Amino acid sequence: MRFFILLLGFLCSISAFAQNYYRLKNDIPVVSGGNTLLYPWAGGLNFGVFSAVDLDSDGLEDLFVYDRSNNRSMVFVNTGAGGLTAYRYAPEIAQALPPLRGWALFYDYNCDGKADLFTTGVSNNGIMQFRNDSQPGSILFTVVDSMMMADYGGGPPAGIFASGFLMPHFNDIDGDGDMDVLGQQFFCVGTFAYYKNLSMENYGVCDSLNKHVLQTYAWGNFALRSGAYPNVAVGQYHISCFQAVPPDDMFGYELAVQDDTYAGIYTIDIDDDGDMEALIGDSGARNSLMVFNNGTPFSADMDSQDTLFPSYNTPINMNSFTTHAFIDVDHDGVKDLIVGHNEFENKRGTLFYKNTGTNSLPVFDFINDSFLQADMIDVGEGAVPVFFDVDADGLLDLIIGNLKSADSTGIEAHGLTYFRNTGTLADPSFEYITDDYAGLSSFPLTGPLCPAFGDLDGDGDSDMLIGWQSGELYHFENTAGAGMPAIFNFVSASYFGIDVGNFSFPQLVDLNRDGKTDLVIGKKSGLIAYYENVGSAASPVFSAQPTKDTLGGINVQTIGYIDGYSVPFIFEQSGEYKMLVACMKGDIYRFGNIDGNILGNYLPEDTVISIYQGVKTTFNISVSGGDIDNDGHSDMLVGLYGGGMQIYVYDTVTAGINEISSEPLFRIYPNPASLSFRIQINNKKTLNNSFVRISDSFGRILKEKKLLSPSDEFSLQHLSPGLYLVSLIDGDQVSTQRIVKIH
Repeated sequence: MRFFILLLGFLCSISAFAQNYYRLKNDIPVVSGGNTLLYPWAGGLNFGVFSAVDLDSDGLEDLFVYDRSNNRSMVFVNTGAGGLTAYRYAPEIAQALPPLRGWALFYDYNCDGKADLFTTGVSNNGIMQFRNDSQPGSILFTVVDSMMMADYGGGPPAGIFASGFLMPHFNDIDGDGDMDVLGQQFFCVGTFAYYKNLSMENYGVCDSLNKHVLQTYAWGNFALRSGAYPNVAVGQYHISCFQAVPPDDMFGYELAVQDDTYAGIYTIDIDDDGDMEALIGDSGARNSLMVFNNGTPFSADMDSQDTLFPSYNTPINMNSFTTHAFIDVDHDGVKDLIVGHNEFENKRGTLFYKNTGTNSLPVFDFINDSFLQADMIDVGEGAVPVFFDVDADGLLDLIIGNLKSADSTGIEAHGLTYFRNTGTLADPSFEYITDDYAGLSSFPLTGPLCPAFGDLDGDGDSDMLIGWQSGELYHFENTAGAGMPAIFNFVSASYFGIDVGNFSFPQLVDLNRDGKTDLVIGKKSGLIAYYENVGSAASPVFSAQPTKDTLGGINVQTIGYIDGYSVPFIFEQSGEYKMLVACMKGDIYRFGNIDGNILGNYLPEDTVISIYQGVKTTFNISVSGGDIDNDGHSDMLVGLYGGGMQIYVYDTVTAGINEISSEPLFRIYPNPASLSFRIQINNKKTLNNSFVRISDSFGRILKEKKLLSPSDEFSLQHLSPGLYLVSLIDGDQVSTQRIVKIH
């Protein structure tokens, strides 16, 4: 078995996970439309799947959200305050959960009062199960089985069908106390397979997972209209089951206006008669279909429908493929209806219907179409934020580009969003101003839009370059003058003919420290190009060909893909240049050894953020920075695929468990790591009789090794994924840091 163990006491900051010097700054206030956002730094939300689960073991149900657009987990802790404002965004808990993919849902399958976790199998099909073994003060999920099996009759058990796209549904369908499964399948077009759990029948307990038996490919005796049969009349069969006639349990009643093969199902006893009705979302329809069960208790015999559910209120109207959750989100003791989706709408599109009835006889009243999202910074998909003093007041404002922003009709838009810093040098706060800064929506650009600011003409104000999908750079000159709010005028759609191929991520920086602004550009390939300014500070000149096409020898191409989507950010730390590089995998790496070695290979120093922010096998995550709290250090600005962003402030206090100095005795990289990690000793005097000890989070010693050189490699292949402690011991001197082992 594999175990995922993270003690909550260790989850005080991001920097506790990786040997970096950054701490998530989650308390900077943000105002939009006169309202202070509740979760501004939650990272945005595209295609959420919702579950209720007590993750901090305090007896209150928290809210778990899984964003299917980039496999990202989000947790909102119930503080007990009541109402919709009772949630607290809790990234430290989300990081403690195991890696998930495709979709993720919680359901208490073993009836121990703790909701267990289900997700897509490792090969992106089937159902993987984790048992919730958490206790107060710790989070522990244990892999029960990598593939939930079922008896299909006449052969060996096989996996219950599910994929990263087609999500199953878990509920006690027959009312006997154990967890059954409903799911899409391909044997009968437009129907749902029902896998009955025989745990209660066989053992009298509910805690078995692999006692499911396929009962029917057509639960509820109904079929959706399929895109393969668009003209079939009501009452006629259109089932494809590799047989000449429909199965006995199909009567062919035409219940659906949906027009596609792919659909998701969610059951709820909406009329308190002991049987389950079904809400259905389809990839070819805008509505949610409610089919009513008029069978006997615990049976399924659908014979009526509401195609515009809830027709007695504001009907659900989404772009495509609605998903549903019946959970109490306003903490009044009555479960509400949350409706999500899986395509297109990425700034709004999570519907909140308040239950004004009861749990057994719910009545849903539409409240808003932006549950959680309205309280986040969310610019659509693929946020690319940078700091820039727009109004020349000495405070760093936020300018955020994006990959795309889609409305309810699926029409995409692009632009720059501007949040003005209304705080102070040491205590920032932000206010939303516009989502079309500098009028970029009028230009024929496709995202991600990547803004870069710097003085290109030596007049004392910052000009703007925009990287975009083509690989070229749009050039805008700031004509305002030094000390004045920026005014940008379009100059050129192809700055010096530079074209990095596809997807340009520029930064303006004097890399060779000659007083002239140079260009560093990340690329889709995962490489980074350097363009030296061979002109002057007032009149720059760049060759269309890079000075160095593989700056630093860095390649963040993701294994198994031809792409990497490198986003570089060079900054100064203690008088030396460092470089952060983000990539599509969801990692952000730090490199050093740059000064005096511009055209050489840079030294990988750390993994400052890893894939806990989600994985997307295309452009996914960006990095930039600036000193937002006036402490003399560059802080880190991270753009997330969900359309939001986060600020990580430079922090020396959390460099290690026993260290509170700005320069730790040793460094660990990469961190998190999968197969191995390296230790780099900063003070060679510590090598006298020094050894390294690896222990688990309970202090149990797993491995010890004498240290013979300032740099040594340590294998992690014998360890399960989780959190471990690495201690450098020299006599009575002990320095300890954390490392996370991932898959």
